[in-house]
Amino acid sequence: MDGFFTNMISNFIEFFRSLDISRKIGLISIAGVIVVALTAVIMYAGKGQYKVLYTDLTKDDSAAIARLLEEGKINYQITDEGKSILVPEEQVEIWRLEIAKRGVNFSGTVGYEIFDKQSFGTTSFVQKINKQRALEGELVKTIMHLRGVARARVHLSIPESSPFVTERKPPSASIVLDVERGVTMTSDEIKGLQSLVSSSVDGMRSHHVVVIDSRGKKLSENDGDSMSTQTASRIALEAKMNDQYEKRIEDILGRVVGNGKVIAKVTVKMDFSEKVETQTQYDQENTAVVSEVKNEQKMQGVRPSPQGIPGARSNLPGEQPQPGIPETRNDVDKSLVTRNYNVPTTVTKSKKPTADVQEISVAVMVDGKRVPVKDKDGATVLNDEGLSVTKYQPWTEAELANFQQIVASAIGVNPNRGDKLVIKNMEFATEDLAEMEAIMRARENREILKNVSKYLMIGALITLFFFIVVRPFIQWLTENTVESIEDFLPRTLEELEKIQANQRLPGLEDVLPSIEDKLNPEKIEGNMLREKIIALVEQNPAKAAQVVHEMIHAVETQKEIA
Repeated sequence: MDGFFTNMISNFIEFFRSLDISRKIGLISIAGVIVVALTAVIMYAGKGQYKVLYTDLTKDDSAAIARLLEEGKINYQITDEGKSILVPEEQVEIWRLEIAKRGVNFSGTVGYEIFDKQSFGTTSFVQKINKQRALEGELVKTIMHLRGVARARVHLSIPESSPFVTERKPPSASIVLDVERGVTMTSDEIKGLQSLVSSSVDGMRSHHVVVIDSRGKKLSENDGDSMSTQTASRIALEAKMNDQYEKRIEDILGRVVGNGKVIAKVTVKMDFSEKVETQTQYDQENTAVVSEVKNEQKMQGVRPSPQGIPGARSNLPGEQPQPGIPETRNDVDKSLVTRNYNVPTTVTKSKKPTADVQEISVAVMVDGKRVPVKDKDGATVLNDEGLSVTKYQPWTEAELANFQQIVASAIGVNPNRGDKLVIKNMEFATEDLAEMEAIMRARENREILKNVSKYLMIGALITLFFFIVVRPFIQWLTENTVESIEDFLPRTLEELEKIQANQRLPGLEDVLPSIEDKLNPEKIEGNMLREKIIALVEQNPAKAAQVVHEMIHAVETQKEIA
């Protein structure tokens, strides 16, 4: 193995010495470029793979995290204009836990931990400000846990409390949201956010919370009028009911006529008036006596008829009647009964819901069905592509009646209430997408042709660079100083005799410049020289045969002349 490397090094030294100064400079330049490229690749590979530690950071957050990484002597990279920090892949999870353990608050958000370090003698004003800052920070932390929220800021306005009711002002809040790219906050999410903040502050109402995005667009609907809020809620409820009924109809009929072949529109009219009813019912059959009062009077009496001289004297009591005068008799038998009965009664008090369905109007339009076309023999007609030809056929009246019964049962149509249901069969218009598909196909073909042309041009440029620049340079660099074997082989017998006498081959010093250094000319024998000549002949036999042929013809010519 040592001999192999020694021979390789000696051959390279001999090859390098055979080059002229310009080729030596070119070879050294190429070797330097290769060494620099390999060094760069090795250094890049030695750096390791970096992974994102945190992203979407502010400048303050990036500076704080970079300071911690420098203290821990961790290599890091800052990309994306300072918004992202990258660390070696094996350090990502370790430093995420380390940063969380140290309590780093991103975006300068400080919650109730502001009270962890309190100095002695803090005034009530500072305590109040710190309490508001802590509440704002806790709200920011909670909001940032919502899906799609990248950053948030909360500002609370809590007025001073007053003992006078007329001077009290409700607290308010403003929220700035920075959502992630491609995320849009819905109205329900905004209302939920308002309810979250208003419920966290005593005395705050939802309509006192203003929500805007990072571009300053207002996202919340701050309407303090209760009547307007109720009206908006009622309209939203009706729209929601309409969507539910429409989806229910399309789902049911879509299984029969096909998806996309049913269009349903529903209008639900709702009654939002509050009604309270009181109903009293009496049970006349199941009566009961509660109390009874009975008063009876009986009297029997006889008195004489009037007699004597008319006047007061004759009517005085105690007067003895005269004989022969008839008597007047008066008998009284009187009875009075008062009886009180208790009749069972049922009192029912009911309150009707404020959102009662008053009327439903339904309009449904269905597409017909496509049936295959038959020829005279009853066979299916096929087009050029081998597919069956179809034609439009409307649904029958019986089928439409069945559809009507299904829809009426699905959404609860009540004709007595005044509900209306209409189902019509109409042929839907079909858009011809052939032209659009042709345009899209042509565009795709152009893109493919463009990409192929680009890569072909790049390949052609690389090929031209190789054949025009690299290959000639390599040939020029590796080209022997002796152009051909004709320059050092003997052409005549005199030259061959001269070589044998001198024991040296002209031009051999240029081809093998190290022979003169390694071999002593005094110890060279003829056999060694012959071996060299044989080796040169074996390397290029055609040239050697041509030289010998010319030498023979030259000898014959000289003999003829002599």
